[in-house]
Amino acid sequence: MSKVNLIIVAKINHDESEALSHYLDKVGNLYKQVEAKSVGKYKISKPLIGKRTPSLVSIMEFSNMESLNHVFDGNEYKELIAYRDKAFLDVEAFISE
Repeated sequence: MSKVNLIIVAKINHDESEALSHYLDKVGNLYKQVEAKSVGKYKISKPLIGKRTPSLVSIMEFSNMESLNHVFDGNEYKELIAYRDKAFLDVEAFISE
């Protein structure tokens, strides 16, 4: 099995800092459980092409697709979705195999 990257593009809701902190803490623990590694986290300062301006881009590396699915298909993550929806005005996630 080959490594899988998760690319997250998001716009933070600055009015929901508690939800953001809770979400990031708990999802970070889920990443640790499957030994996912941060490739990079980037704050976006301005768009070059296009009209959208996300707040951040984050890239996580998983050892395989099963470990990524373990995080996002599990009940622990499903319980975080309400926090995610408050913490971000917009969030998209992409898988690169």
